[in-house]
Amino acid sequence: MIRFYRTPRLTRYLYSSLTWTIQSSDSIFLTFDDGPDPEVTPWVLDQLNSVSAKATFFCLGRNIDQHPQLMQQIVAQGHQIGNHTYSHMKGWRSKDSSYCEDVSLCDEVMMEHNLKSDLFRPPYGRIKKSQIKKLRDKRIIMWSHLSWDFDDKLSINKSISQLKKAKPGSVLVFHDSQKAFNNLQVILPEILSHFQAKGFKFEALL
Repeated sequence: MIRFYRTPRLTRYLYSSLTWTIQSSDSIFLTFDDGPDPEVTPWVLDQLNSVSAKATFFCLGRNIDQHPQLMQQIVAQGHQIGNHTYSHMKGWRSKDSSYCEDVSLCDEVMMEHNLKSDLFRPPYGRIKKSQIKKLRDKRIIMWSHLSWDFDDKLSINKSISQLKKAKPGSVLVFHDSQKAFNNLQVILPEILSHFQAKGFKFEALL
């Protein structure tokens, strides 16, 4: 299995209307997908707080339904939130109508808890151009660097070394999920320490 820790240039070119990096001279943008999770998300928040870091959490509607208090905690601590569909639907395998309905359902769940965001990240990074057109009210956030923390066959050292190549404006992806937790507990503190020592800031997406 080939792991691309950095998004290939061709992919960024073909989907140039999406956001892959953020213009910045001194900040790294950490993002977390698939939460909130009652065990993992509080741990992530503690890690971020320890270095005064802000991040963006792309949340699943079904998890917001189950853990609305965690969403409020994320926002209360100054982090940003985004839509990650309700049920982690893969765009490439879905009809446009079903996919957009799933995105809308996540929006509805957020609104039930007085939360709102125009940020969206497609699960697996898989989305059709026809779906992009239908989601024109969303700011679709992709990434420059993927940690692969969800992969139980991951070489953690390889992941860390690749993430450390990030530059100002890079968007890094982690997952606040049970599947990723073992790897995340090693990778995230190392990445936070590395970039803090270099004088980088960690900012949430606006």
